Amino acid sequence: MPYIPCQASATTYRWVWAVLLAAAAALLSPTALAGAVLFIHPTLVVFDDDTRSARITLTNRGDETGTFECGWMELTMNPEGALRRLDDQPGWSVAPHLRYSPRRVTLEPSQSQVIKIALRPDAELPEGEYYSHFRILTLNSEAPRGPDLESADQAPESSGVSVQARTAVAIPIVWRKGDAVMAARIESLSLNREANQLTVEVEREGPLSSRGFVHVMLATPGEEAEPFGDPAPLVIYPNLPGRSVTLDLPDLPDGNPTGELTVVYTTEGSSERRGRVLATRSMSI
Repeated sequence: MPYIPCQASATTYRWVWAVLLAAAAALLSPTALAGAVLFIHPTLVVFDDDTRSARITLTNRGDETGTFECGWMELTMNPEGALRRLDDQPGWSVAPHLRYSPRRVTLEPSQSQVIKIALRPDAELPEGEYYSHFRILTLNSEAPRGPDLESADQAPESSGVSVQARTAVAIPIVWRKGDAVMAARIESLSLNREANQLTVEVEREGPLSSRGFVHVMLATPGEEAEPFGDPAPLVIYPNLPGRSVTLDLPDLPDGNPTGELTVVYTTEGSSERRGRVLATRSMSI
């Protein structure tokens, strides 16, 4: 079940990952799909003790009328960041505690529809993170098909947003029950000078998933630290203790040592609590 990049731009903090499912991705702005060209916003919904309702807006930006059906699917993440579909409903599923409407919509070109989602919390459940994926499936068969996802390169990472070959999108719906906050630590940094690559190993702390971007800063003697290369998205689902990400860097300065690399894992650019630093670590180069 390969997961394939659909579009990406780390410098503008936008990303989405496509998935090819035999049954036929934290994107930060509306998601374009093939067929009726459906845009969805937001592409991550987070409930907590103070947030019990949410709205997802569907907009048809194409020139074909589209019919879309909403439903739930359960996905989990492997250590490489790919999402895997589960046949059974896991104990962490939030779907049984949510109600939504409408369940099916038909949108003419330029028409929008708001999907309302309401949380019905169960006081007996233990504190922690519960999550499912909200799927919007294109039903009308006359709409044009999307690109051949089987011919694309496989993505080693996933933001938790998945796009299926039959023009469907599944976005994460998360319920954080209790007072826990998102936390992580950077376990190790490994620099490959020949390849100009930096591998960052991040460990999740506490019961919640972590969602954000890995930034690299370079400080040379006598100069202030500046961004060095593009940030990379990194999501760690609660079923994983941690993950690693490898970043391609610009040419490194000659000499040893020549400065300091600082890695910052931050929620900046994500759709929740922008700018909060989750972890940081430095190394001399």
